[in-house]
Amino acid sequence: MFKSVFAPCLFATICLVSCSAPQNYDSADLAPLPKTTPVGNANYRIQIGDVIDMFVLEDNSFNGSYVIRPSGDIIVPKLGRVGIQGLSLSEAESRIKSTLQANHLKLATVIVDPGMRGETAAGGLTLRLSGETSQTGRVTVRPLGDSPVSAYQAVIDSGGFKPFANKKKSYILRNGNAGVQRIDVNFEAVEAGKASDPVVLEGDCIVVPKKIFGL
Repeated sequence: MFKSVFAPCLFATICLVSCSAPQNYDSADLAPLPKTTPVGNANYRIQIGDVIDMFVLEDNSFNGSYVIRPSGDIIVPKLGRVGIQGLSLSEAESRIKSTLQANHLKLATVIVDPGMRGETAAGGLTLRLSGETSQTGRVTVRPLGDSPVSAYQAVIDSGGFKPFANKKKSYILRNGNAGVQRIDVNFEAVEAGKASDPVVLEGDCIVVPKKIFGL
Protein backbone atom coordinates (compact mmCIF):
# COMPACT_ATOMS: atom_id res chain seq x y z
CA MET A 1 0.00 0.00 0.00
CA PHE A 2 2.78 2.42 0.98
CA LYS A 3 4.78 1.64 -2.18
CA SER A 4 1.76 2.12 -4.45
CA VAL A 5 1.06 5.58 -2.99
CA PHE A 6 4.70 6.70 -2.68
CA ALA A 7 5.73 5.94 -6.28
CA PRO A 8 3.15 8.21 -8.01
CA CYS A 9 3.85 11.02 -5.51
CA LEU A 10 7.60 10.79 -6.10
CA PHE A 11 7.08 10.85 -9.88
CA ALA A 12 4.81 13.89 -9.64
CA THR A 13 7.32 15.72 -7.43
CA ILE A 14 10.18 15.08 -9.88
CA CYS A 15 8.08 16.34 -12.81
CA LEU A 16 7.04 19.46 -10.93
CA VAL A 17 10.63 20.34 -9.99
CA SER A 18 12.01 19.72 -13.47
CA CYS A 19 9.30 21.79 -15.14
CA SER A 20 9.44 24.74 -12.76
CA ALA A 21 13.22 25.01 -12.31
CA PRO A 22 14.76 27.83 -14.39
CA GLN A 23 17.04 26.73 -17.21
CA ASN A 24 20.52 28.24 -17.36
CA TYR A 25 21.93 28.78 -20.85
CA ASP A 26 25.56 29.33 -21.59
CA SER A 27 26.21 32.41 -23.74
CA ALA A 28 27.76 30.16 -26.38
CA ASP A 29 24.41 28.42 -26.81
CA LEU A 30 22.63 31.65 -27.72
CA ALA A 31 22.72 32.66 -31.37
CA PRO A 32 24.24 36.16 -31.76
CA LEU A 33 22.18 38.91 -33.31
CA PRO A 34 23.13 39.58 -36.93
CA LYS A 35 25.26 42.67 -37.48
CA THR A 36 23.70 45.22 -39.78
CA THR A 37 25.11 48.31 -41.44
CA PRO A 38 22.73 51.29 -41.70
CA VAL A 39 21.91 52.11 -45.31
CA GLY A 40 23.93 55.09 -46.54
CA ASN A 41 26.25 55.16 -43.49
CA ALA A 42 29.10 53.00 -44.82
CA ASN A 43 31.29 56.00 -45.74
CA TYR A 44 29.97 58.38 -43.11
CA ARG A 45 32.54 60.17 -40.94
CA ILE A 46 31.50 62.34 -38.02
CA GLN A 47 32.25 66.01 -38.61
CA ILE A 48 32.10 69.25 -36.64
CA GLY A 49 28.52 70.52 -36.47
CA ASP A 50 26.97 67.08 -36.95
CA VAL A 51 24.42 65.77 -34.48
CA ILE A 52 24.59 62.18 -33.25
CA ASP A 53 22.02 60.21 -31.27
CA MET A 54 23.62 58.10 -28.55
CA PHE A 55 22.04 55.25 -26.60
CA VAL A 56 23.60 53.33 -23.70
CA LEU A 57 21.51 50.26 -22.95
CA GLU A 58 22.80 49.81 -19.39
CA ASP A 59 22.20 53.43 -18.26
CA ASN A 60 19.75 55.68 -20.11
CA SER A 61 21.01 58.78 -18.29
CA PHE A 62 23.71 58.95 -20.99
CA ASN A 63 21.18 58.82 -23.82
CA GLY A 64 20.61 61.92 -25.91
CA SER A 65 21.46 63.94 -29.00
CA TYR A 66 24.92 65.50 -29.02
CA VAL A 67 26.42 68.16 -31.28
CA ILE A 68 30.05 67.72 -32.35
CA ARG A 69 31.71 70.88 -31.08
CA PRO A 70 34.39 72.97 -32.90
CA SER A 71 37.00 71.15 -30.80
CA GLY A 72 35.89 67.85 -32.38
CA ASP A 73 34.30 66.35 -29.29
CA ILE A 74 30.97 65.93 -27.54
CA ILE A 75 30.31 66.73 -23.90
CA VAL A 76 28.44 63.93 -22.14
CA PRO A 77 26.99 64.51 -18.65
CA LYS A 78 28.96 62.64 -15.94
CA LEU A 79 31.50 61.61 -18.58
CA GLY A 80 32.98 64.85 -19.92
CA ARG A 81 34.57 65.36 -23.32
CA VAL A 82 34.86 62.51 -25.81
CA GLY A 83 36.64 63.25 -29.10
CA ILE A 84 34.90 61.57 -32.05
CA GLN A 85 35.48 63.92 -35.00
CA GLY A 86 36.55 62.01 -38.13
CA LEU A 87 35.45 58.63 -36.77
CA SER A 88 32.97 56.23 -38.32
CA LEU A 89 29.86 55.31 -36.34
CA SER A 90 31.35 51.99 -35.18
CA GLU A 91 34.61 53.70 -34.18
CA ALA A 92 32.66 56.30 -32.20
CA GLU A 93 30.72 53.53 -30.45
CA SER A 94 33.98 51.81 -29.48
CA ARG A 95 35.56 55.01 -28.16
CA ILE A 96 32.52 56.00 -26.10
CA LYS A 97 32.21 52.42 -24.81
CA SER A 98 35.83 52.30 -23.65
CA THR A 99 35.47 55.71 -21.96
CA LEU A 100 32.31 54.61 -20.15
CA GLN A 101 33.83 51.32 -19.02
CA ALA A 102 36.96 53.06 -17.78
CA ASN A 103 35.04 55.52 -15.63
CA HIS A 104 31.43 54.54 -14.92
CA LEU A 105 30.13 51.19 -16.15
CA LYS A 106 31.50 47.67 -15.88
CA LEU A 107 29.85 46.86 -19.19
CA ALA A 108 28.52 49.36 -21.72
CA THR A 109 26.52 48.67 -24.86
CA VAL A 110 26.67 51.83 -26.97
CA ILE A 111 24.67 52.61 -30.11
CA VAL A 112 25.46 55.73 -32.15
CA ASP A 113 23.23 56.85 -35.00
CA PRO A 114 23.65 59.92 -37.21
CA GLY A 115 21.23 62.74 -36.58
CA MET A 116 21.53 65.87 -38.71
CA ARG A 117 24.75 66.43 -40.63
CA GLY A 118 26.38 69.78 -40.02
CA GLU A 119 27.16 70.53 -43.65
CA THR A 120 23.57 69.72 -44.65
CA ALA A 121 22.16 72.14 -42.12
CA ALA A 122 24.59 74.87 -43.16
CA GLY A 123 24.15 74.25 -46.89
CA GLY A 124 27.61 72.73 -47.35
CA LEU A 125 31.00 71.96 -45.83
CA THR A 126 33.02 75.12 -45.11
CA LEU A 127 36.70 74.91 -46.11
CA ARG A 128 39.55 77.21 -47.10
CA LEU A 129 41.56 77.02 -50.32
CA SER A 130 45.01 78.55 -50.59
CA GLY A 131 47.54 78.85 -53.41
CA GLU A 132 47.11 77.78 -57.02
CA THR A 133 43.37 77.15 -57.10
CA SER A 134 40.89 79.11 -59.19
CA GLN A 135 39.10 80.23 -56.06
CA THR A 136 40.87 80.99 -52.80
CA GLY A 137 39.68 81.76 -49.32
CA ARG A 138 36.56 80.37 -47.71
CA VAL A 139 34.44 78.06 -49.88
CA THR A 140 31.36 75.93 -49.30
CA VAL A 141 31.21 72.46 -50.86
CA ARG A 142 28.11 70.29 -50.87
CA PRO A 143 28.47 66.53 -50.29
CA LEU A 144 27.51 64.13 -53.07
CA GLY A 145 24.68 62.07 -51.63
CA ASP A 146 25.80 60.24 -48.48
CA SER A 147 29.49 60.34 -49.41
CA PRO A 148 31.78 62.68 -47.44
CA VAL A 149 33.45 65.61 -49.20
CA SER A 150 36.92 64.79 -50.53
CA ALA A 151 39.88 67.11 -51.14
CA TYR A 152 39.85 66.72 -54.93
CA GLN A 153 36.09 67.25 -55.08
CA ALA A 154 36.46 70.42 -53.00
CA VAL A 155 39.01 71.91 -55.43
CA ILE A 156 37.15 70.87 -58.59
CA ASP A 157 33.77 72.07 -57.31
CA SER A 158 35.39 75.42 -56.49
CA GLY A 159 36.74 76.00 -60.01
CA GLY A 160 39.72 73.66 -60.25
CA PHE A 161 43.48 74.24 -60.39
CA LYS A 162 45.47 77.08 -61.93
CA PRO A 163 47.88 76.21 -64.81
CA PHE A 164 51.02 76.15 -62.64
CA ALA A 165 49.56 74.31 -59.67
CA ASN A 166 51.94 71.82 -58.08
CA LYS A 167 49.43 69.02 -57.65
CA LYS A 168 52.05 66.57 -56.39
CA LYS A 169 53.06 68.71 -53.41
CA SER A 170 49.63 69.77 -52.15
CA TYR A 171 48.51 69.25 -48.58
CA ILE A 172 45.68 69.71 -46.10
CA LEU A 173 46.04 71.67 -42.85
CA ARG A 174 43.73 70.46 -40.08
CA ASN A 175 43.38 72.08 -36.68
CA GLY A 176 42.75 69.49 -33.96
CA ASN A 177 43.19 68.92 -30.25
CA ALA A 178 46.89 68.11 -30.74
CA GLY A 179 47.54 71.22 -32.86
CA VAL A 180 47.78 71.70 -36.61
CA GLN A 181 48.13 68.49 -38.60
CA ARG A 182 49.53 68.39 -42.14
CA ILE A 183 48.20 65.75 -44.54
CA ASP A 184 50.11 65.47 -47.83
CA VAL A 185 48.03 65.02 -50.99
CA ASN A 186 49.23 64.06 -54.48
CA PHE A 187 46.39 65.27 -56.69
CA GLU A 188 48.11 63.96 -59.84
CA ALA A 189 48.04 60.46 -58.38
CA VAL A 190 44.40 60.95 -57.34
CA GLU A 191 43.49 61.97 -60.90
CA ALA A 192 45.29 58.91 -62.28
CA GLY A 193 43.51 56.60 -59.84
CA LYS A 194 46.79 55.67 -58.14
CA ALA A 195 46.03 57.27 -54.76
CA SER A 196 42.96 57.65 -52.59
CA ASP A 197 41.24 61.02 -52.34
CA PRO A 198 41.36 62.02 -48.65
CA VAL A 199 38.20 63.11 -46.88
CA VAL A 200 38.16 66.73 -45.69
CA LEU A 201 36.49 67.99 -42.54
CA GLU A 202 34.82 71.23 -41.54
CA GLY A 203 37.42 74.01 -41.25
CA ASP A 204 40.21 72.24 -43.20
CA CYS A 205 42.54 74.31 -45.37
CA ILE A 206 43.66 72.83 -48.71
CA VAL A 207 46.99 74.27 -49.87
CA VAL A 208 48.12 73.92 -53.51
CA PRO A 209 51.60 75.45 -54.00
CA LYS A 210 52.96 76.87 -57.24
CA LYS A 211 55.42 74.91 -59.36
CA ILE A 212 58.97 76.21 -59.14
CA PHE A 213 60.78 75.44 -62.37
CA GLY A 214 64.49 74.73 -62.47
CA LEU A 215 64.62 73.17 -58.98
